Amino acid sequence: MLRSGLIWLSQQEWAERGARSAGVERLLVRRFVAGDTSAEALAVARGMSRTFDGLPGAAAMFSLLGEAVTDPTEAEQAVAEYCTLAAAIGESPQLDARVAVKPTLLGLDISQQTAERGLLRIVETAMEHEVTVELDMEASDTVDATLELYRAAAARSEQTGVALQAYLRRTADDAQALIDEGIARVRLVKGAYSEPNQIAHSGAGPIRRSYQELLAQLWQAGADVGVATHDPVLHRAARRLAAETSVVGSWEFQMLYGVRPELGQAMRARGERLRVSIPYGERWYPYLMRRIAERPSNALFALRAVVGR
Repeated sequence: MLRSGLIWLSQQEWAERGARSAGVERLLVRRFVAGDTSAEALAVARGMSRTFDGLPGAAAMFSLLGEAVTDPTEAEQAVAEYCTLAAAIGESPQLDARVAVKPTLLGLDISQQTAERGLLRIVETAMEHEVTVELDMEASDTVDATLELYRAAAARSEQTGVALQAYLRRTADDAQALIDEGIARVRLVKGAYSEPNQIAHSGAGPIRRSYQELLAQLWQAGADVGVATHDPVLHRAARRLAAETSVVGSWEFQMLYGVRPELGQAMRARGERLRVSIPYGERWYPYLMRRIAERPSNALFALRAVVGR
């Protein structure tokens, strides 16, 4: 109930206005968002990439905040920002970084053609700088369109990938299709949108089982996989499965900036490969509310931020 309510709030403009007026932005930007600009995000990534106290650095993935764009000018601005970001990454050879793109930020709600045109521009620029581009997966009604976008991008470059959501009942079929097409380069996430039971699994147990089954399916097929979750149960399952499976494709753990950093530090101490997703930009509210919905302690942190304690 709490999770679905928070996700509903993430879509309400009046709630966003209230959060901004309450001053939530100032503190939570420091916790979960790298800053307003790509320069701030790049600085955070460079800091994380350095060896510290004998621990290896973490790789990065940048995400410009924003979604559900219906103004072509805004979509064009997002495309231009990502092209500039890809060039900046290319000029930082010491930085292991890629970019993640939301289809609706590129104008998917305007048209498939608008989003595809923008995505391919980003991919072309990224290819020039040897930067990988990944597509985020959003609500269930965008899955088919997103996979179509990914196929168009993958036809241009192997330095592309797509997120798949373990809680969607259809995902095993989607994963198999990508495997059969030879383009299974997947960031596997649990899923953070509110979906009806006929479309998505609910509850920790069923979602974890689905995640582990998908991970086995992808690894057995030689796919490249990002194990993108903060769930320690799934971290242990991934390690166990990797030890039992002849993993051919590359794999790594992936986490979100500001979320359970102690887990990331432990991974680095074990010598495990970690990539941290670094969001930035002024449109932080929907992203923030989904992070709060995922974990009650995030909600407590936000409350303390509002009341100044």
